[in-house]
Amino acid sequence: MPDLINSEKIVWLASFPKSGNTWFRAFLTALMNNGKVEINALKTDGIFSDRTLFDLYAEIESRDLTDREVKMMIADVYRFYATQLNKLNFIKVHDAFETDEAGLSIIPEDVTRCAIYIIRNPLDIVGSLANHSACSIQDAFEMLNNHNYSLAKQQGNLNRNAQFRQYVSDWSSHVKGWTLKPSFPVIVIRYEDMLTNPFETFTKAVTFIGLEATPDQISAAIRASSFEQLSSQEIEKGFQEKTRKSKQFFRSGKMGVWKEELNQEQISALREKHEEIMRLYNYL
Repeated sequence: MPDLINSEKIVWLASFPKSGNTWFRAFLTALMNNGKVEINALKTDGIFSDRTLFDLYAEIESRDLTDREVKMMIADVYRFYATQLNKLNFIKVHDAFETDEAGLSIIPEDVTRCAIYIIRNPLDIVGSLANHSACSIQDAFEMLNNHNYSLAKQQGNLNRNAQFRQYVSDWSSHVKGWTLKPSFPVIVIRYEDMLTNPFETFTKAVTFIGLEATPDQISAAIRASSFEQLSSQEIEKGFQEKTRKSKQFFRSGKMGVWKEELNQEQISALREKHEEIMRLYNYL
C-alpha cells in the first residue's frame, strides 16, 4: 500500500450503473486477498450512498432528514470518516459528480486520493440495465437519456431505503461530471479494454492508484475475478447485490450484445444524443 499523504485516504470507484464496477471491485479483492474472491465478501469499502456509515459518523438518524439535507452533510461526514482511517479505502459510487444547494461538491475532494472511472459503451449498458432493473429495453434506454435518472428513489422526501437516493443523470453528463470536474486525479478505464486487454488495463489502474503488486499477482487477480468465476459463484451461492426482481447479476459479460438487443431507432437515438462522449472514447 502507498503511504497516506495528509488525509487523502479515499479512492472512488465511480461509474454509471452496469459499467463494470463490481468486476473491478472483485479484481481489487483478489489483489488484496492472495488471489481469492468471495463475491458476497468483497474487500472494498462499501458504497458512497450507504445510510449506515452516514448514521454512524453523523450521529444522527438519517430517516429524519430530507434528501436535500443529506446532500448538504454527506461530504463532511466522509471528511470525518477519513480521519478515522489508517489505510486507503476503495468506495463505490454511482452518484453524479454534483454539488449541493450551497454549490459545494457532495464528493469530499480534499480527502480523496484519486478516482477510477469505469466507462462502458452505452449501447451495451441498455440490456444489462434492463436485466438488473427487471424492466424493458425501452425503459432502460430512456434511463440512459434521462437527465433526472436516479437510483434508490425514496418514498416522499425522506430516507427509508438502505441507501440514499443517488442522482445519476444521463450517461454523457455522468461521464463529463466525473472526468472533467474533480480537482483530484481521475483515470478512465474502459470496460471493453478490461475484456480484451486485461493485464495492461488492470496494471495501469493499479499503478495509478499507487498499489504495490507484481505482474504475477495482477495476473492471478485477473483470473480469479473473471466473468466465468464470478458467474459460477453467483449460480452456486447467489449474490447479495442482485436486485430481487432480476434473474441474475452476472448476465453475459460480453461486448457488442446491443446488436441483438436494440432496434435501429434506439441505436440511432443513443448515438445522436451521446455522440460527443462516444466518439471521445472510441464507441463510434
